[in-house]
Amino acid sequence: MNRRNFYRSLSNELLGCFYCYIQEKINKGVLINTMLFEKHLIEKEAKSRGISLIELRIIGYWFIQKEMNATEDENNRS
Repeated sequence: MNRRNFYRSLSNELLGCFYCYIQEKINKGVLINTMLFEKHLIEKEAKSRGISLIELRIIGYWFIQKEMNATEDENNRS
């Protein structure tokens, strides 16, 4: 599966998570050229779905926070 098909197969939530993750890596200066290429592919996919980049960030951030809270709750129950 090539990268474009990979991003095409993701839900909006996971696409947003990848976008947030890659943006964080770019901000830290990690593998800039590779991360910029991945960011471009994600942005193209978001555009084809009619999702703005702000919406994509919000979706990704919300999903990450939801998963972190669920993991925290699970750890507190143990």
